[in-house]
Amino acid sequence: MQTGNLGLGLVIASVIGLGFAGVFGLMGSLLVANLRDGARAREAAARARDEALQRLGRSGVHDLRALLGAALPRAAIELPPQAVPVLAVESELRELLAQIAAQALPAAPRDGLRVHARIEGAQAVVHWRDVGAAPARACERIAASLGGRLYAASHAGGPLGLTLRLPLHGGPVPG
Repeated sequence: MQTGNLGLGLVIASVIGLGFAGVFGLMGSLLVANLRDGARAREAAARARDEALQRLGRSGVHDLRALLGAALPRAAIELPPQAVPVLAVESELRELLAQIAAQALPAAPRDGLRVHARIEGAQAVVHWRDVGAAPARACERIAASLGGRLYAASHAGGPLGLTLRLPLHGGPVPG
């Protein structure tokens, strides 16, 4: 009887030991996986930081009035008298304005595309009137990458159009 109980005790102790070994093995594998994920996350953050610094290096302050005139040569554009300084990568800003113009022109009224630009607080606001179109996702992404927003909205209670808001460089411009 004593050897039977001893054998049973050894079997139970072995099963418990194997259970502990399995738990410790699982914990070890989770630790290694977490360390790998942390290293990947640090690498991704470093790449994102480097890309942001490179993009900042390519950025400059641009007067939105001149870029609007170049992107929309045949549109009726209302511009504020003072400069509308935005900090952006010029090629990205030109691409955004060209894509919005390409989207707005087919939806414009017969009398042509009408655009109104203004400064509102710490933002440059550009509104393409009477185009009644939802912005394309690509345009929304470019606007977001420039720190801005593009959306469908009415202007002064009129018909639906597209509105682009971009942050002014240096904050609000005194009026």
